[in-house]
Order: sequence, then structure tokens, then C-alpha cells
Amino acid sequence: MSKKHRSAPAGPIVERLEARGLDASAPLAALDGLASTWGTDPELEAYVIELVGGFDDDSAGAKLAALAERTSSKAVRREIKRALYRLEQRGRWKPPEAPAPPRARDLLGPADDATEAWMSRIDPLGGRLVWMARRHGSGVASLSALIDEDAGIREFRSGETTRKSLREAQREITRETGIGLVEVPWEWAHEVLRRAFARTERGRFPETPSVLKALAPHASADSEHVRHPIDALLDRAAVAEDESALAGSTQALAEPETGGWLLPLGWLEKALDSFSEADSSLVVVSPALKEERLRESFEGAVATILDAPDRRERFADRLEETAYLLARRGAEAAARGTLAAALAARAGRPITEIPILADVTRRSLALAFEARAERQAEAAKSSLVMTPQQALAEQQRQRARRGR
Repeated sequence: MSKKHRSAPAGPIVERLEARGLDASAPLAALDGLASTWGTDPELEAYVIELVGGFDDDSAGAKLAALAERTSSKAVRREIKRALYRLEQRGRWKPPEAPAPPRARDLLGPADDATEAWMSRIDPLGGRLVWMARRHGSGVASLSALIDEDAGIREFRSGETTRKSLREAQREITRETGIGLVEVPWEWAHEVLRRAFARTERGRFPETPSVLKALAPHASADSEHVRHPIDALLDRAAVAEDESALAGSTQALAEPETGGWLLPLGWLEKALDSFSEADSSLVVVSPALKEERLRESFEGAVATILDAPDRRERFADRLEETAYLLARRGAEAAARGTLAAALAARAGRPITEIPILADVTRRSLALAFEARAERQAEAAKSSLVMTPQQALAEQQRQRARRGR
């Protein structure tokens, strides 16, 4: 077996390695020699990991992967990722296949097996479908609700059915809308519905609490005791420290669970007005300066539109929910990215440092600005009265023609 590695350079770090009786020319042995004191010398550990990444031995990847679980230093963890990537590129290591996701009823420990629940992805306007069912005797009691991030419950249906009819109805929804329902722990579906009912206009769907009680008689009345199901699939603390997951969060926008996400138009109106002012100022400026003003205004809006606590919380909830749906179907990288973004939003990090939210904001602003410009152009064509801004623009066009 060929063992390729670079020559170890002289220097203090090599001297520290030799002082421990270890040899840089035998990086796997050096890695084993550091295992008992792992975490005490991150600089030395990172150096040896880099050497191991260039060493052609089929056991190197497994050793590094095992040490990754014991590593608290971000720098050393990054070096392990780089080394594993290099080994993988040379065919010396292959990441283990992810195990099949557990059934929803197994995620939060023992529960009433008679109660089941499903949820759809969150659509671009913040709506989703929640479904719960509970067997009793030969029948099935069920509820389905369409809920909205603002208005709470928009539609609510409950009644008796059979398991066969329930499955057929779910398949029909998927076939007609293209939106699949994903199994979730009934405790979490109950919590989502409870929160939605709290946002619902008073007096609408008054039967909701009693139906929920019948379907989930053992549900906790305390939200703090309801674990988010993502915690059974991903290590929240590890994801919070994974800057690469956050940096790559925009990749999740290519997934169907996030496709088409946009900010509500009402959140954009103030920014759109500022764009119009920058674009139609009566002060004569060069096109380059006007473009620079628009760009500054645009990026300023990206940084501030989602910064309000209630908006942050809404999208943190949405990202967290989506992370679960992604993880359930095995899209772990996208799941880690969306969860990292949710945690960063709740931690108060600038929106410009949360790539997926910055990208959604930019896309929303661009589409809304384009739509407004089209409406204004149509209105200008049908108007017989010219505004001062339009008159100035027309004068500039006339001068440009004469100067040709």
C-alpha cells in the first residue's frame, strides 16, 4: 500500500510532537499517540490531522471520524472535515450511509400509538396543512386544518372516517397538489395546532380545543415540555457551532420544501418607496451614481426588513420546521443549513450573516420592485398628466437625443 505524505517541516510544532515521542513522518501513529490527551493541544492536533489527510491508508478516515465526535475546537473540527474530504476524493474513505429515519412515534419516546399526525411543507405564503388521527374501536377520528403564519387556522374539519379512507384522502391531496404529507410526532402537531388556534380570530372554529382533546388526550398543556422533533434527528448544539452549515444554507432554497419562499408584500412597501425615491430624485445625477444609490438602498433593506423580533421568530420557526421535513427525507446537509439559520436568527445575528434569509429577502425585493415598476409604467402610459419626475426624465431623454 502506498503511503504518500509531505515531508515534515522543521519548526517548533515538530519539536513539540517529538517531545511526546511521536514522529511526523508516521502521521497515523502520531494521531493514535495524541488520542489519550485529545483536546489539550489544538494546534498540534490540527497539524497531525493535516498530515493524515495526505496519507493513503484506508483506516485514516475512520480514525478521524471517530475523533470528530470528541473534538470541541472549531479549528480542529474544520481540519478534520478537510482531511476527510481529501481522503474521500482519493477513494480512501467513504462517509457511512445515514440510517433510515425513525418513525415519528419513536422520536419522543413512549407515546399513545393510537394517535398519528402528518404535516405538509410550508408554502410560499406561509400556509400548511396539519392532519391528526386517532384510532378508536373499528373507526378513526380525524381532523385536518389549513393554518397560516398570520391568521392562524383558516380551515378546520373533523369527523369519523376509516383508515382506508384516510390514506386515500392523503394520496389524493398529494396527487392533486403535489404536496406530500410527512409523518410527525402527534405531540408536535398538537402544539402547532394549539399555537395556530391562539392566533385565530376569536369565535372562529370554537370546536378546536375539544377536538384536540379527543384526539390527543395525553397532550401536555405546557409548551416548554414539548420537544421540537428536529432534536431527535440533529444535534442542535453541534449545528449551532457549524459555520459551514450556515454558510451553505442557501443551498436549501433548491429543495421543494423551500421553493418559492417570499416575504409578505406588506413588509416590503417601505423599502420599495425608498427605492422609488432614489430612482426618481429631482436632483440630476449620473446613471452610475443613481445605480450606486439604489444598490445602497437595496442592501440596507436586506439588512433591516427581517430584523424585527417578530419577523425573525416567524422565519426561525419556519426554518426549524423545514429542517425536520428535510431531515426526514434524508437531505441532511440542507436540514443542517436551515436549522443553523434558524438558530442564528434567534441568536440575533445580522440578517446579512444568515445567507438563506438574506437571499429570500433579496429575491422578494427584486420581484416586488420589478412588479411595481411595471405597474407604474402602465399607469404612465394611460396618464395625460406628467409628474415633475417624468418631465425631468423626458427632458434628459431629449437632451441625450440632441447630443447624439
